[in-house]
Amino acid sequence: MAATEFSLVTEPWIPVVLTGEERRLVSLRDLFSGQIEVIALRGDSPTQDYAVLRVIIAIYVRAHVLYSDYDLTDARELRTWRREQWTAADGAVRDDQVLEYLSDHADRFDLLSSEVPFMQVADLRTKTGGQLPVRRLIPEAEGDRFTMRAGAGVETLGFAEAARWLIHVHAFDYSGIKSGVLDDPRVKGGKSYPIGTGWSGYTGGTTILGRNLRQTLMLNCPDSVFLESDADLPAWEREPDRPGARAAEIPQGACDLMTWQSRRAHLHHNGEHVTGCMVTNGDRIPDAGANVLNDPMTPHRYSTNKSSRTQDVFYPQPYSPERTMWKALEPLVSLGGDVPLEKKAKPGKRPQNLDWFSAAARSVPGVPTLAPVRLTSMTYGPQSATITEVVDAAVELPAAVLQEENAYARQAVLGAARSTLDAGIAIGSFAGWLLQAAGDEYVFQAPATDSFLAMLEQPFRKWLRTVPTDDTEQVDAAVADWHTQVFQAATDQAAILIKGAGPRALIGRTIPEGEGMRTHSAATALSRLRRSLTKTLARATQIIRTEKEIRHDS
Repeated sequence: MAATEFSLVTEPWIPVVLTGEERRLVSLRDLFSGQIEVIALRGDSPTQDYAVLRVIIAIYVRAHVLYSDYDLTDARELRTWRREQWTAADGAVRDDQVLEYLSDHADRFDLLSSEVPFMQVADLRTKTGGQLPVRRLIPEAEGDRFTMRAGAGVETLGFAEAARWLIHVHAFDYSGIKSGVLDDPRVKGGKSYPIGTGWSGYTGGTTILGRNLRQTLMLNCPDSVFLESDADLPAWEREPDRPGARAAEIPQGACDLMTWQSRRAHLHHNGEHVTGCMVTNGDRIPDAGANVLNDPMTPHRYSTNKSSRTQDVFYPQPYSPERTMWKALEPLVSLGGDVPLEKKAKPGKRPQNLDWFSAAARSVPGVPTLAPVRLTSMTYGPQSATITEVVDAAVELPAAVLQEENAYARQAVLGAARSTLDAGIAIGSFAGWLLQAAGDEYVFQAPATDSFLAMLEQPFRKWLRTVPTDDTEQVDAAVADWHTQVFQAATDQAAILIKGAGPRALIGRTIPEGEGMRTHSAATALSRLRRSLTKTLARATQIIRTEKEIRHDS
């Protein structure tokens, strides 16, 4: 029988992992029914999981703001509510406030509604009445590039999967010219001109992972999300969108941003599957997100160029696809004064959820002192008109390192990450020098750097979990120990690269340099590498020298 509705409240559509690693599709009601304990979301891609999680967070926040017995705008009552929520989150627990909220707003969660379809515009049409294939919703399947999807998998979608990709389009869709739809005053010549990516495409995401989904929800809800204005509404609590932009394109708060309708969309279906869609431009984020600071899950960078004497300007800072963990630590953990800044520059702002976690670890009983953090970003091609790569990385952060008073330990951690990255770059240069010694032109070897840094990621995560914070001498000793590990790993990697460079590199060659000649060989390259590492890993090399002196004296 052809379906006329698909309620996200009651129909299973969210892929999750339960206790015991069981996987299942569940509904929104299932998540909060108390009948199952959901450990985590596990959907079709990391960016999809992030986008769906933010919809769930918005539901959780709004339900408790509206239906809680506590006044969550009062700091004391909010603390009491948090303690109760955290205690209840240890296992499967029923959340009556969320269930009541979902019941009261159920009409707005119907994917197929003819009047107010979830995150869609009911009558979204082009002048010709055409539609796009469903692959338009799925980044990996849209082009003619290699994809694991084929046949019916790119021609139709089940309602559950279509719901997930619809949420993803609003969060991460690329920029570029879209189809011009009727009743959108911005359309010119049948085209809707670029307004930028989805909001999460600008920001990337920082998710603190709890032992289960309920803990994850709380860990990513700092106090600020409960204190926004009454205008901070998710998409389903506002008047249904029409073609064209909202009258005011100013985000009102965290819930508004977590469900930001960057596109106008409509799903076409035959009662059994989604067979096509329409996706066009929706609400633009003003000025590429300048000073939009109320998303609790993103870091922000200070813009020297855009700031003035009277106004500081900050932009969202998505995570780099290259050497993600090493480059991400600074925006994740640093506070003012932790890192050297260029003239006129000011510190960025780390994600608000990490600020809250660092405080809650010592004030809310049961909140862990060490939490896994998932970093999620999408990278785009020229003019952000294509999707090129998904960033998905993880690191465990000790709450103590994040706490303001532990600046010495925090700066030591940041310094250790920077020196490791520098050592990796030295390895890339060394590999280039070996090429030169073997008779080729010098070319920096990025793969050698990336391989070296990837090899050190797991040891660094392990080391980070053990960094002390209450004794500077112990901090220094921990950093020296890490530098020693990096120095040894670099030396071992250099030996492997020399072996692979062949006999010509060992013999070397003499080439003009300045007014004279210079010999380039594996030996001279190794000497240059050691000098570079000695400078970069000063604490390690000092320990190595001391140990050699002790052995010599004995």
